[in-house]
Amino acid sequence: MELYVIRHGKTDWNKEYRFQGAHDIPLNEEGRQAARKLGEHLKDVHFDYVFSSPLSRAYETACIVIETPGSLRHSKGSIKTDPLLTEVSFGEFEGLPFDQWMDTDEPRKYFFKEPARYVPPKGGETFESGIERTGKFVHTVLEPIYKEKPDARIMIVAHGAILAALMCNLENRGVENYWGNGLKGNCEETIYNYDGKVWTLASQEKPQENPYVKMAEEGRRGARLIKKSDPDSAKITADILKEGGVVIIPTDTVYGFSGKVESAGALREPQGPHNPKGTHDCTGVPEALEGQPTEARIRTIKGRSETKPMIQLIASPLELAKYTKDVLPGVLLQKWPGALTIIVNDNRGGTTAFRCPGDEWLRKVIADCGSPIYSTSVNRSGQPVLDDQSAIIKEFALEVDLIVTDGDKKGAKPSTIVSITDGTIKVLRQGDVQIF
Repeated sequence: MELYVIRHGKTDWNKEYRFQGAHDIPLNEEGRQAARKLGEHLKDVHFDYVFSSPLSRAYETACIVIETPGSLRHSKGSIKTDPLLTEVSFGEFEGLPFDQWMDTDEPRKYFFKEPARYVPPKGGETFESGIERTGKFVHTVLEPIYKEKPDARIMIVAHGAILAALMCNLENRGVENYWGNGLKGNCEETIYNYDGKVWTLASQEKPQENPYVKMAEEGRRGARLIKKSDPDSAKITADILKEGGVVIIPTDTVYGFSGKVESAGALREPQGPHNPKGTHDCTGVPEALEGQPTEARIRTIKGRSETKPMIQLIASPLELAKYTKDVLPGVLLQKWPGALTIIVNDNRGGTTAFRCPGDEWLRKVIADCGSPIYSTSVNRSGQPVLDDQSAIIKEFALEVDLIVTDGDKKGAKPSTIVSITDGTIKVLRQGDVQIF
């Protein structure tokens, strides 16, 4: 007998790294697309039985996989839901982000690192209980199928934690090794063979690359995760910035690294072989400057291969007068607040790029911070800008202090960049804002 074990496609809570548990969170479009891709991969595989958790994210994944055009199975009626495959309940804290789940002295913090010591929140289910009920599924559902049809091929679609419990039964593991080789990735299959006595792993497992699992294993603290729509998100962001933290936040264009500017408008143009003209860069990485700890940290995170200064975001157009004697032309002033970056002569004898963003939430963060904040795109030096929030979390959660999520930013245009340092308006990059 052959068994295909599959974790459901992604949901919005997956992308936000939140514990879902028994909450019935639906697939998002990314999850549906992954299920279609898996269905195409498995279209020539005939399944005699298909079982699913009754939660919609698992059931819809199963439906999509077996209804892929050309598949050897087509009927929704062939999918049997079984409550024994429902995800492990996480009790009163379902929906909590991974970082808040583990940043505690409560025994729930052992969820990944030491599962034998894990104690669920109030109303939650223990790992031992999950192992017990999936063991019941093995004995009352799978083993009888083998007796009736030893060459049967079976698909199971369920959830990360309950599938780990199922695999404990198949691989004869105890709760101390609950996660085995790691949390399964979304829409990836693991295959087992059964000879009537022993279950044998027939495929290489592909554990999910989850930064918070790594954080737990290494005993490190990762970035706090909050949603932009949370009522206190602006205050929380500003407080972390004021403390000298580095954050990833949504701007009116793309996601950006930010940190508090210690001496606004004070950046001098680096002069040297790497930057002879002292040009600014709104997507690259400047070298660490003495006395700018947050700027230096952002550069270290992104990489050290470039020397161009980062832009500074201000809360109001009126604030620009604090940092330059240049007079903003009316044609530019009317575009602020907005996705327009303006390079001016600063009060320290260099030049600085400023933007007053169009996003009201972001302006409030800057105002509450009490200082301009740096902004540069979220990517490693020389790599493409990341516009997918889950990819951002995966890449940088262990290196920054806070990530504010606001969905993906695919297709977002960068800001327009102009310079007025010689008294004329020069468009250096045409972005979202039209100047002429």
